[in-house]
Amino acid sequence: SELAVLEYQVFYRRRYAEDAFASCQGVRLPATGGYAIDTMCGRYGAKLCTAQRWLDFQGDKNNGLAPLQIDFRLLPDDAEPG
Repeated sequence: SELAVLEYQVFYRRRYAEDAFASCQGVRLPATGGYAIDTMCGRYGAKLCTAQRWLDFQGDKNNGLAPLQIDFRLLPDDAEPG
């Protein structure tokens, strides 16, 4: 039988996730002039998007983009995965 990864967890420190999200927030799509984050946060759009919601959408296997389910876990900045 063959084995395959269908889902996995990723642990980020909260500060890293927030910084990555902030770096994308102001980016606009040339074709529409709208914010890229609007299409990268699913139903929340740009106005209600947060770092966690953004990552949740990126890892949702039902978004048409993610090849498998990715569960993003944000840890306190001083925490280590356990």
